Amino acid sequence: MAEQADVGDRFPTASPWPLFVAVGFTVTELGLFIGIFPVAVAGVLLFGASVAGILTEAEYVGHLWKTMGVFGAVLAAIGLAMVVYGGGVGVEAALGAIDAPNVVGNRLVSRGLAVGAAGIILAVTAATGELLEPAR
Repeated sequence: MAEQADVGDRFPTASPWPLFVAVGFTVTELGLFIGIFPVAVAGVLLFGASVAGILTEAEYVGHLWKTMGVFGAVLAAIGLAMVVYGGGVGVEAALGAIDAPNVVGNRLVSRGLAVGAAGIILAVTAATGELLEPAR
């Protein structure tokens, strides 16, 4: 009995990240399904940042900004592949896909543009955060 765990000094904490991951995923799917470009981009941004946050908090990765940058680069590559595969290479095709996302032929391109744009924004945000964060 002399070796009892001292539970008085630690309080259990709940992480907010799972809620943000779920909301980000839901908003992403809603934006992609309905075809609302800004909603899809915002959902992917929330999802990507939350995944990076939850991985950092759980100590699976060592640094938030690097994780977010890699995740953003992967999303940008996936988005670019979707755009190229959908045949939306070019300014006219991209603008047409954003303007009319649910037209047959624009569906994959508009979704790829949303995922790619969010990936680029995540990567740029991560690079900026890495540069502006004070050295540890």
